[in-house]
Amino acid sequence: MKPDITDLLPLSPATLHVLLALTGGPLHGYGIMLEVARQSSGSYKIGPGTLYDNIKKLLKLGLVEESPADKFDPDSDAEPRRKYRLTKMGSSLLAAETERLTGVLREARRGLRLHEERQS
Repeated sequence: MKPDITDLLPLSPATLHVLLALTGGPLHGYGIMLEVARQSSGSYKIGPGTLYDNIKKLLKLGLVEESPADKFDPDSDAEPRRKYRLTKMGSSLLAAETERLTGVLREARRGLRLHEERQS
C-alpha cells in the first residue's frame, strides 16, 4: 500500500536534498552527494551513511527506484554502479514539500515585515 504523500511531510533536509538531486536524472550514490553539494553551493553535504540510509527508505516507500544498469563492460572487473531515479510519486512528494516550504517562507517574510514595521 502506498503511503499518503501528506503523511510524509515535512521532509528531513537529507531526504529533501536527495530527491532534489535526482530531478536532473538518474545518479549513482557519489553523483547524488556531488549534486547535493552543488545545488546547495556547498552549504549542505551528505555523507555516505546518511545518503544510503535515505536511499533505502526512499526505495521502500516507492519514491525512488533503481535505474536500469549501464551496459556491462566485459573488460572491467568492476560491477556497474547502481543508479537511482525519482519515481512519479517521489516527484509528487517533492512538489508537495516545495509548496509547503513556499508557504513557510511567505509567512516568515510577512512576520519579519510586521516586526520591522513595529520597530520603526
